[in-house]
Amino acid sequence: MLFFYLQEINFALALGGLALLTATMLLYVDFFVYKGKYFAAKLRRCLWYIPMFITVTSVALSLLYSEYFGFVPCSLCWLQRIAIYPQALLSIMALKVRDTVYFPLYGIGLSIFGFLVAAYQYVYQMIPKEKLESGVLPCLVDGSGADCAEKIINEFGFVTFPFISAVTLAFLIVAYLYLRKFGEVKRG
Repeated sequence: MLFFYLQEINFALALGGLALLTATMLLYVDFFVYKGKYFAAKLRRCLWYIPMFITVTSVALSLLYSEYFGFVPCSLCWLQRIAIYPQALLSIMALKVRDTVYFPLYGIGLSIFGFLVAAYQYVYQMIPKEKLESGVLPCLVDGSGADCAEKIINEFGFVTFPFISAVTLAFLIVAYLYLRKFGEVKRG
C-alpha cells in the first residue's frame, strides 16, 4: 500500500531533513555563541524526549525502507545504523534514570562516528559516476550487492539519505550537548 506513496514519503522526509537542518543550525549557534541563552530554558522540559523521538523515528524509517520497501542497505548505511540503533534503546533507558553525565557522552560518541560515515557517503554520492569508477574515493565493498553511491532519495538535487542521516546525527550531537549542560536530573 505504501509503495504508491514512496515519492511523497521521500519528499516529506527531505522536507523534514531540511527543517531539522535549520533547527540544528539554530541550536548550534545558540549553544556555542549565546551559551544556551535563547533555547535552553524553552527546551529544558523536553530535552529527554528529543533524542528518544529522533532515534526511534530514525530506526523506524530505516526499517521501513529496508524491510517494507525492499531497499538493501549498503555497508556505509549499516555503519550509520550501528551508530543510531543503540541510541534509541539508550535514550529510552536514559529517560527513566535521567542520566545527564554518561548517556550524553555515549550519544555524542556514537553520533560523531555516524556523522563521519554519513558525511563520507554523502560526498561519495555527490561525486560523478565516471570519477568514482576511476577509484578517486573508495567505498567499502560487501556481499549485499548494494551500491553506496545509489541515491534512494534525491530531492532538490542534494537531499539524499546520507544527507538526512548526517543532519540527524548533527542534531543529536547538539541535543546531547544541551542535555548534558541544561538537562534536569531526576531527584530521588
